Amino acid sequence: MRTRLQEVRRENRLSEVTLCDREGFVLVSAADRVARGDLDYYWELDPAAVASALGGAPEPGSLVKVGDEFQKSAYAPVWSADGRVAGVLSVDAEAGYFRALGDLRRVAWLTVGAVLAFLTAMALVVARLERSLARARAVAQRQETLAAMGRMTAGIAHEIRNPLGIIRGAGEIQAAKLRELGVELPTADFIPEEVDRLDRILTRYLTFGRGGAPQPEPLDLEALARRVARLAAGELERAGVRVEVENRGVAGPVAGDSPGLQQVLLNLLLNARDAMPGGGVVTIVLAPAGDGVELRVRDGGGGLGGRNQDELCAPFFTTRQQGSGLGLAVVRQVVEDHGGTFALRDRDDGPGAEAVVALPRGKPPEAPWPAS
Repeated sequence: MRTRLQEVRRENRLSEVTLCDREGFVLVSAADRVARGDLDYYWELDPAAVASALGGAPEPGSLVKVGDEFQKSAYAPVWSADGRVAGVLSVDAEAGYFRALGDLRRVAWLTVGAVLAFLTAMALVVARLERSLARARAVAQRQETLAAMGRMTAGIAHEIRNPLGIIRGAGEIQAAKLRELGVELPTADFIPEEVDRLDRILTRYLTFGRGGAPQPEPLDLEALARRVARLAAGELERAGVRVEVENRGVAGPVAGDSPGLQQVLLNLLLNARDAMPGGGVVTIVLAPAGDGVELRVRDGGGGLGGRNQDELCAPFFTTRQQGSGLGLAVVRQVVEDHGGTFALRDRDDGPGAEAVVALPRGKPPEAPWPAS
């Protein structure tokens, strides 16, 4: 029995293991701290725990100071063959044991902290991967849509360009005859210019989604905005829409592609017109923005209706029965090709929506669109 108790004491780093009878006399001591046959005076330190063990229930004692050391004991009943409590087994641990437990506890907490940190890092990595996959899926879907658009546009490009050439030739003849008659009609020059612009637009539809950069030239944005407003005036007036241009401090030229930015403005004006079926005022606002400029087109319609920008700018998405769903997609593509950004949002100063085109003043990237 004593040998077994010594093994238990050694394996568990205990200071003492004793077996006493019901009266407290030591029967076996693993560390020989109390001689066999003597009273175990340590029982006096934990009378309640000892009483519980004598009653048949194991009980830990309290932490007590013995000399310069702290000790904690636990007591368990020992049963006889006839079912009675014949004695009490006591185990004692001193301060060194509790320091070891403290070290173990600190290691355990450090391990838990390291595991939690690892799991948090893995969660962040997984979340980032999920966002990257979502963006990749969105890009793939957009490219697939653009590819379908390219196949469709290529099939009709030849048929469109033939009548455009005829219209351009007829416009040039008409302008020449008017000049021979001494008639100066500025709008006569619009026909070949607009045919050229339409041809450029058709070329961009054919290359839409493949990126590229515009053919930059110094542009007066205010003059460009007023020109587009004049070109669209007839169609807008039939819908009861009037255009106002406000320049809030933009001075000097901006490097950009004139036909491309003209198409951007025209598409935004027509969208604003469609947003106000009862008519109203559309405002084109030019304002400095950091190192660049902002061009804002504001309408007084019903706003975005809870739709997000990506949905509204997706190719072939439209809320109009006769719309192509390409206007805003082309706007975003042209603006991005200029090195700028495009945003759609509800106005914060009243009803309606606001389209914001932010352009750098510098020269756009050098990768010109294919020649028309």
